Amino acid sequence: MNTPALRDDGTYQNGGYWATPLPWLMVTLMPDDAPAAATLFCEAVEDFQSRGDINEWINDAAPRTHGVPQYCASAALPLAGATRLHEFLAAQNRDLPAPLAARFAADERWLREQATRLLRAAGRPAKDGVEIFEPDASGRYGAFWVRDWSYALEGCPEVFTSEEIRRGYLFLAAAQRSDGCMPDRVRADGHGVFSPGPESHPFSRHGSVDQSPFMVILCDQYWHLSGDLGAFRSTAAALEKALQFTPRNAVNGLVTITDSTLFRPYSFLDTVPLTGDQQFDSVLFWDACRKLAAMFSAVGDEDSAQRWRHEAQRVQRGLASLWDERTGLFVAASEHWRQPAIWGSLFAVYVGCATPAQARRIAQYCRENLPLLVFHGQVRHLPKGTFWGQPEPQYLHPAAPPRDGP
Repeated sequence: MNTPALRDDGTYQNGGYWATPLPWLMVTLMPDDAPAAATLFCEAVEDFQSRGDINEWINDAAPRTHGVPQYCASAALPLAGATRLHEFLAAQNRDLPAPLAARFAADERWLREQATRLLRAAGRPAKDGVEIFEPDASGRYGAFWVRDWSYALEGCPEVFTSEEIRRGYLFLAAAQRSDGCMPDRVRADGHGVFSPGPESHPFSRHGSVDQSPFMVILCDQYWHLSGDLGAFRSTAAALEKALQFTPRNAVNGLVTITDSTLFRPYSFLDTVPLTGDQQFDSVLFWDACRKLAAMFSAVGDEDSAQRWRHEAQRVQRGLASLWDERTGLFVAASEHWRQPAIWGSLFAVYVGCATPAQARRIAQYCRENLPLLVFHGQVRHLPKGTFWGQPEPQYLHPAAPPRDGP
């Protein structure tokens, strides 16, 4: 009897395949299989080439087959994976097999050229002469998004001048609300928008819980790229207030959402009303706490640095409650829904929040289930056949029931 095919007709954040998490998957796989990591990168780049577009997400099996064209994060972030792979190979004194090395080098060169083109094309003049950078070069998004720009800086920092980064960061920080909430995005006129979704139909009152951590990460990126702590000194109190605004579980320190009309999860999941303790956002918060501590330490404020190191430790301990030992992955949320967090598990490995044992289990799961996760090097939020709120695999043609007798 033929095995029925898994349903794979999802779109956007519920079944689309994205290049954004590709570097996280590459870093997860490379300790045991660096050629596999390089091959995934090449498959994604060659898919961009064949389509003539670097898109937000794709799914050829869905009624709607793609998202926003000329999408900057899809171009920039895989380059962060390429950089990490170069660093790994150099540290191990290893090389890729010659044919793959040549393929990888050509694809990396092409993508870097395209990312540079898209990122500069996404620039727009804004208030007070600041250059803002939209998430796409097609003009669909039309504002300055916090996490998209952080992803651009992570993958392709050489595209921007230090002054552009400094002024862009301060432009975003200036839109902070008096209660500490950082913006989801800022319009060219300097007006902050605090919720994902259209301004006329906001998804939540206080935006996504990733907004404050990403502002800390942006400040840290500027510091490491420029060596200048001036932007941090002028916004340190604002960054602390932002992290304090982020909703957290008082018992375990994890980022938590009790009501999806008040807060939404990570922006690349903001259409999904996850509730309870949040895995991805808690890892992001852990990363922001450590970066905030490092910046405080760099300016000589060890008391504040130690306070935020302690918060990072609390979060890392608390994440054990979201670990699923059976699958070898984290779950996305403690309540709705306790489904495998593919992106979040990979991200935990990428930033070093996962324990070594967890990282090995996550890598093992990915190796054994790669066809359920990846399409042309691009990664689904959930295993193929499953959807948010529908954790059991769904099939295109249900299997026939077993017959009685011979």
